[in-house]
Amino acid sequence: MNMKRLAAGCVVLGLVAFSTPILAQTYAADVAAVSAGCAGSAAACDGVVGVELARVGAAGLTPAEVNAQLGAIAGAAITAAASLPATERAKLAVIMRAIAAASTNPEQASALQALASNLASGADVNLVAVASSLSAS
Repeated sequence: MNMKRLAAGCVVLGLVAFSTPILAQTYAADVAAVSAGCAGSAAACDGVVGVELARVGAAGLTPAEVNAQLGAIAGAAITAAASLPATERAKLAVIMRAIAAASTNPEQASALQALASNLASGADVNLVAVASSLSAS
């Protein structure tokens, strides 16, 4: 049984390491993991978003596909974090800045930077409405 898992793991690693654009077209960020992590705390959110940003960067996506995945990640993070206490939500500013830095879409990056500034300042932000617009970008 362990050898089967090891063999399957090697195959998966090989596919990731040598992925082609055909595989990239089927890539989707793990928004369920982002949602779960970001519902717990800003620290957990930072960890899971960092993993997803690395996965997006390694997936061989076109700039438009990258930006779509970044929007999905940001939307999932913000939606899940909406129920966190204000002090935790303020810590999400760093996460939004990291996502903005990965974006090649100036409008998306600007929106994420503005959101980060609002979060850092403690402004009352309707995170659900923001998440909806980010997910659509």
